[in-house]
Amino acid sequence: MKLDNKDSYDRIRGQFVIAIFIAATLISISMFYDFFTNYFIPISRGAYAGIFSGILLLYIVYRFGLKYHFIIYDDESDKILLRYYPVSSFMTKYTSIEIPFNALYQIEIQKAFFNQREELIIHQVVKKGIAKYKPIPLSALSNKQKKDLINALNSFAKVKMQ
Repeated sequence: MKLDNKDSYDRIRGQFVIAIFIAATLISISMFYDFFTNYFIPISRGAYAGIFSGILLLYIVYRFGLKYHFIIYDDESDKILLRYYPVSSFMTKYTSIEIPFNALYQIEIQKAFFNQREELIIHQVVKKGIAKYKPIPLSALSNKQKKDLINALNSFAKVKMQ
């Protein structure tokens, strides 16, 4: 099976651009017009700009907390190949994991960032015992892609995930 979520880059980037545009529009309207002061709570323009800026900041922190990653998975060659890199970084740092089919010991899914981010943890059999890889965020995968990836990896694992 091959899995690739590069198509989600446009969706993730588009959502972010739209959020920035909406926030910038609301901040501009609140700074240059009395629209919000006249029709909503009568507080100063600067207060509304601060509120909208704060909401934008919280949204940005939330998006970075999800740690969106591009993930490429391939098990059609002689081993399991898993490559991933963050969507949000300017200096892309690729991470690649290559595991022989008989060396995959176990996979597990853990929740992080207030249970909003699922992370895949892979355990591999090595000469000295069991090695555990860093968690791989699955936030950028669709539910179907997550299910397919987990099922594919679980089919090779010695200890099956429940």
